[in-house]
Amino acid sequence: MLKQKMRAIAFPFLNKITNLILKIWSRFSPSPLSPNPQHIFILRNNDLGDLLIITPLFAALKQYNPTVNITVGVGNWASSILHENPHIDHILPINAPWFNKGIPAPQQTLWHRLRYLSQSPEITALRQLKPDLGIDIFGSSWGAMLLLQAKISRRWGVAGYGGGEGAMEFCIPYHPDMQVGRSALRFAEALGATALPPCRPQLFLTAAEQEEGQTLWKGLGINKIKIVIGPGFDGDARYWGLANYQAIIAHFSQRQDLALVLVGGEGDRLQGSCFNPFPITNLMGQLSLRQTFALLAGADLVLCNSSMLMHAAAAFNVETLVLLGSAFRNPGQHDRQWGYQGNYRSLGGEQATVGEAIAQVESLLKGLKAP
Repeated sequence: MLKQKMRAIAFPFLNKITNLILKIWSRFSPSPLSPNPQHIFILRNNDLGDLLIITPLFAALKQYNPTVNITVGVGNWASSILHENPHIDHILPINAPWFNKGIPAPQQTLWHRLRYLSQSPEITALRQLKPDLGIDIFGSSWGAMLLLQAKISRRWGVAGYGGGEGAMEFCIPYHPDMQVGRSALRFAEALGATALPPCRPQLFLTAAEQEEGQTLWKGLGINKIKIVIGPGFDGDARYWGLANYQAIIAHFSQRQDLALVLVGGEGDRLQGSCFNPFPITNLMGQLSLRQTFALLAGADLVLCNSSMLMHAAAAFNVETLVLLGSAFRNPGQHDRQWGYQGNYRSLGGEQATVGEAIAQVESLLKGLKAP
């Protein structure tokens, strides 16, 4: 308790000091008047779902100004999300060691962050591109320092979240009740855009990828309702727990009209063995990210945690039931910030039960028919 109080006192103080330093630093990188930037760099070195939910911003910027050059800086773990996206001109590796799960926590220390800012060839590559506007979607002091190190003269960020305001020409205010994708679209509005795409992730599959997904489903469940399940792993309070997913799968696995498929990353492969007793196809750790997208594109229903899978399912308008772990004490808050309109339901928090989840799935299945 004492440590929490000390942090509550120290954080605002440190934030003020950091912003003062950034403001002084930014004085050496003046912002010229350029109302219509021709090259925009967008920093999103965070996790997979974080990138997916803000993809409508790229379309909004291109629709407003088709000639603008858009470079997106992402971690290597997320770059395939942007493949085939017609609204992006360049994907730049930015493996910045902060605010992501793509880099192990022991490699995100203060020393690692400062070394990245001072020595990374990725920042050198960004500087050589000479974008005239840089946008830190996350909104942090570290993102602001990256834009300053890259010598980007115009810098935009988020006020009231992770800092960095002192270095910015413009900030959108952080709003915890605004959907994250809609919040990102405010950057396009600030440039003058009025025609905005829906707040739904955008994924673009090649014809070959679509065919691969269709082929996978043909081998798994012809004339069946196709259900993708992403249980994740135990030990994270944001996730619903493997035992709960086992109970749901035990209930539905005997139905002959359903094709049940488990998916997950390489780290989930070992935990997938707990589902072996059930007649279910286990592809955990066996599909690439793009192959997972292709499988989702052909699915009828997705059951998952608040994770990448939730956002990817939204991209294809697949009916989705999101099962929230105990960390989400206010599911409504989660949905306002991370959820979607249409083909989306959530259940969870501390009060969720397996019986309630089964009832929700039964309700959704009534609206679905096998081909």
